[in-house]
Formats: sequence, C-alpha cells, structure tokens
Amino acid sequence: MNQLSTEEKSNLPRHVALIMDGNGRWAKSRKMPRLFGHRNGVENVRAVVNAAKEVGVPYITLYAFSTENQNRPKDEKSGLMKLLEEFLKKELRSMMEDGIRLRAIGDLSGLPPFARRIVEDTIEQTKGNKNWNLTLALNYGSRQEVLHAIARYGQDNPSSTGVPSWEEFSPYLQTAGLPDPDLIIRTSGEFRLSNFLLLQAAYAEIFVSPLHWPDFGRDAFLDALGNYARRERRFGKTSEQIQQPAHLS
Repeated sequence: MNQLSTEEKSNLPRHVALIMDGNGRWAKSRKMPRLFGHRNGVENVRAVVNAAKEVGVPYITLYAFSTENQNRPKDEKSGLMKLLEEFLKKELRSMMEDGIRLRAIGDLSGLPPFARRIVEDTIEQTKGNKNWNLTLALNYGSRQEVLHAIARYGQDNPSSTGVPSWEEFSPYLQTAGLPDPDLIIRTSGEFRLSNFLLLQAAYAEIFVSPLHWPDFGRDAFLDALGNYARRERRFGKTSEQIQQPAHLS
C-alpha cells in the first residue's frame, strides 16, 4: 500500500482535476460492453475521492461528460446518465456525513431531465458543506465556457473598451469560487486536455498515467500526488528566483 513521505505531504496540490479516460478500452480488453467499463469507472471515483480526503486534498474536479460525448451512441449516453443518477443517490449520505460539497460545471440543460434533477438536488443539499469539494464537469467544454463568459462579461460591462484583467474576467467562468487546478491527471496514456479547463489549467502540472480509469485506484492516485510534490513549480521564474528568500527576489 503506497504512502506519501512527510516531505511529499507538505507539498500537495490544493486542487486536482482528473480526465477519467479509458473505461471503454478497459471493458473491451475484457470482452465486455462499454457500459461495464463505465460502471467500474464510477465505482473507482469513490476510491479516488476517499484517497484525496485521506491525504488532505480539498478540491477534486472530475471530467465526467464532455460536450463532445453527446456524439456517442444513444444507449451509451443513457447508460452514463443512469450511472450518474445511481452514484449521486448512493453517495449523498456519505457526502453529508463527510462534509463534501458538490458543484457542477457545464451546460446542465443538455442532460436528460432526470439526470439534471438529481445533480441540482444534490448541489442544493450539499451547498452548506465545507470540508471537501467535489466538482463534476457535465456536458462541459472549455471553449464553450469561455465564449459564454465573454458574452456575460460584455453584457455586464457594455462601455468597456479595454482588455479586462484575469481577476476581472475569471469570475465569469463557471469555475468562479474554485481555485485553479494545480494538477491535472489524465488516465489511459493520452497526452491531451480534450477541451478541459483550458484557461484554468494555464499553470497546472500534468500527469499522464498509462492505466485505464477503472484501474487508477488509490495507490495510482497517491503516486501521481508524489510525482507532483517532487516537481518545482516556477510560474515563469527561474529556479534561482524561486529558491531566493522573498525579500531578495
């Protein structure tokens, strides 16, 4: 069983976002239907969220369903939405006991009514929880998010002729109120962001695991955190500047 060192625990990300890839390939390798992979992927969410709580990572965001996923076969989309409903119904009690607040980003109007209802109900019931934060990206696309944010900013600032600062513009993104991700994990060995948090991930560290999502459990998650903890985040500065005392930099 993997454990983080004391030094690694002192340098953990505050916000981890995960692109949960490979459910279908995992199922295919077992000669099972794709929904079998998705079901096992949903079960794995619990293991990763529990691992985040165990080590003290307060914000987790899961890329659960992209706008591009709307192009998948109807039976697969329907099955995914039913799994979402089942997951939230099962987890509500533990979310309340553990103080987990649920949020969602994406266009929820594009979900089936029953799925949208359970998501909105769970968000409402957990909005007072303050210990941990779980965000689901549902029918989400970063480009679409940015275009909507630009439109909303323009409506609120019709006389503005200058370029807004990031501090002025970022509240119009759907992630307003959340810290930017420090670490983005993608499973199944794919090296791309797939229209996920493109602006928010500007300075995020990226970790790619060869494991398909259903196999990416607690130990793999802790390995990714350990890898992050050993990195040096420079934010455009040099290593020497980072290592200098604050009053000398």
